[in-house]
Amino acid sequence: MIEQLLEKGIVSKKKLLLEYYKKINLTDNQLLIVLMIMHINDQTRKMVTPTLLSQYINMNVDDIENELQGLVDNDLIDIKPRYIDFSKLFEKLSKTADNFYKIQDNKEFLDSIDQKLNFKLNEEEKLNILTLTNQEIAKKQLLEIVSKNQFNDFESLIKEINTFLNSYSLITNELSKFDWLDD
Repeated sequence: MIEQLLEKGIVSKKKLLLEYYKKINLTDNQLLIVLMIMHINDQTRKMVTPTLLSQYINMNVDDIENELQGLVDNDLIDIKPRYIDFSKLFEKLSKTADNFYKIQDNKEFLDSIDQKLNFKLNEEEKLNILTLTNQEIAKKQLLEIVSKNQFNDFESLIKEINTFLNSYSLITNELSKFDWLDD
């Protein structure tokens, strides 16, 4: 959703970058370089080189090249002959923002699960649980599973959920075999 808002210009790329750059492991220098490239592109439409960047920021050309190479190595940017493509960077930022808002929208539910577990869920585990509740299991059923059992790690929780889902599908398959209309 955030990606569509970015494309339409409703959400500012710079604000999104400033808000979530730490979550995608950008360094402060990389953030500064990306912001400066965006600014120079908005002003001049020139191909931004490390030499040109060094005139605007307090870094030498070699450091700028190393930071840009780090962004390329992390598959966040592509350096084209005439421009620097930031689309992968903003896709990752929008995905990160989407995940953040998914967790925020379900905070009460996730907090109630977290309180009943013997461990704290990390962000990836919370997203896994939300995917399960959107596709396979109801939130109420998941809360019942968590309430009835003690879990020390995420793997054992997932194993129990899968056991529940398998037994539930067996019951539904057996019920569907019965001809309810025939007396």
